[in-house]
Amino acid sequence: MKSRTSELTVGIFVIIFGVALFFLAMRVSGLSGTNLRDAYEMTAQFDNVNGLKPRAKVTMSGVSIGRVTDITLDPVSRLATVHFDLDGKLTSFNKEQLKTVTANALEELHYSAEYTEAMPAQQKEMEKQLTDNMHSITSIDEDAYIMVATNGLLGEKYLKVVPGGGLNYVKRGERIANTQGTMDLEDLISKFITGGASKSSEKAPDEKTSGESTGAEASFVE
Repeated sequence: MKSRTSELTVGIFVIIFGVALFFLAMRVSGLSGTNLRDAYEMTAQFDNVNGLKPRAKVTMSGVSIGRVTDITLDPVSRLATVHFDLDGKLTSFNKEQLKTVTANALEELHYSAEYTEAMPAQQKEMEKQLTDNMHSITSIDEDAYIMVATNGLLGEKYLKVVPGGGLNYVKRGERIANTQGTMDLEDLISKFITGGASKSSEKAPDEKTSGESTGAEASFVE
């Protein structure tokens, strides 16, 4: 009786452990649900996205704010276009913050040359257009850049948004212009080897010249 109870306990433990391991694998691989709130799509183009896959996370300041949905190749620019969804709750301003951002943007507009040279009617139109655009902006400024990063030394690839310091913000559905692609290990090794070879070739003539000058000085002394 005790043996059957022990076997049943071990069996239940193995099942629970297997289920937990399954959900952990799903979580790590990014196949579990994203749970994005007020999601919207953004894009960015990279010269190299080697290792980046759909479902990879998008982070900003260490906080997960979205997921990669698709990766395509632009036939014209021949750059990799990455489509990703962002969490609107995490990447948008609340009402009070939006008032402050709008006030700062209007102040910057008032000091611009285009605004000061415009007629009063044109100035009002510029202010109205700026205020209307504020309802669709994100908390990602135009000076920010997005890069393909690695989680650990040999970990999974993901997108990392690095904020800038600008007062103009990217709107929903737009493309983040500043990007940094993957740096392959092979490229680094190749640059290191070619850089070392070029330095060696540059030093060779100098050494020869110094040798000749030394010989000349010796003959002059004699």
